[in-house]
Amino acid sequence: METRTQNRRVVVAAGRRVDGNADVSRFPSGRVPTVRHRIQEFLACEKPLVVVCSAACGADLLVLEAAGEQHIDRLVLLPSQPEHFRKTSVTDRPGDWGDLFDRVIQSSKVEVLTAADGPQGYLETNLKLLERGQAAAREHSATLQALVVWDKRERASGDVTAHFLKQARQHNIPVVEVDTLQPNENEEAGSRK
Repeated sequence: METRTQNRRVVVAAGRRVDGNADVSRFPSGRVPTVRHRIQEFLACEKPLVVVCSAACGADLLVLEAAGEQHIDRLVLLPSQPEHFRKTSVTDRPGDWGDLFDRVIQSSKVEVLTAADGPQGYLETNLKLLERGQAAAREHSATLQALVVWDKRERASGDVTAHFLKQARQHNIPVVEVDTLQPNENEEAGSRK
């Protein structure tokens, strides 16, 4: 029988941003309600003490929103100042992500990193997310688990989400994946009628 200490979890999360004008769909805005529900279910089942995540539109903000609703402590890592990050990684895509970002930032512990601009900075942030997740797990005598919210397809190069997944696996962190494209059972049944 597991003791309470063995059941303690910290979750480090990353994933796709909602699609903009991309030729290839990775996280269509129409999938947000289903993905939100899957994230809520995952967190309700795992009951982590802390969620460590960045705060880009799409997967990150959905994870942080669900964690807040479930009164889970949130550590948000940003590769740049919140105002700049909001402009370049939150409100640059369709949807009302700016208001959610503002609420999350106000109610979470936020750490601003000194990361390089652009893709290199996002890769550096991935490594910092994993480091902070490991530190939080040690601090709480908990196990660390990675949550990756994505389409389960690596892009040709520079795929930040695939990088996070690979790094988590290299650090022997158990990974749970939430698919941003797979319909739920109700949607599948509706499409067959």
